[in-house]
Amino acid sequence: MNIELSTATDQSPLEVLDLQVTSRRTSGKAILSLRFLCRNNRYANHIQIPELSWFDASQLQHFSQNLATAHYPETCQVDLLDAGVRLTGSVRQLAGRWTTGRTVHIEPLASSASQFVPFTIHASHLDVKTYAGKLYNRLWELFTKG
Repeated sequence: MNIELSTATDQSPLEVLDLQVTSRRTSGKAILSLRFLCRNNRYANHIQIPELSWFDASQLQHFSQNLATAHYPETCQVDLLDAGVRLTGSVRQLAGRWTTGRTVHIEPLASSASQFVPFTIHASHLDVKTYAGKLYNRLWELFTKG
């Protein structure tokens, strides 16, 4: 999958090599951690999003599926309340023309315990569809393991 990550300070194309989902117990409830193994030019690094509850992970997976099939002028938005994150997705516009690309704007909620600088991800609808499928499979594997 190829995505383009834009932050307030820089913009860089990343290749997402894999998606890792892990679970741990905290205060009697399961907390999920999502990490993207990425490559930027020759260097590998990880991008980790805030910890998610199972409900937030389900919301994220549905958001991804809806974004992959969205058509202009549709937008998708979800608040991941436990993680304190708002995702807003839309069909991408390039040079005044609507494309099959997708844009996801990620920002902290005002009530979020961890504030961060909002950032944007650009990807093709096929990459978003692939990501949604991988996320579903990884969540299902983790859920069935108990």
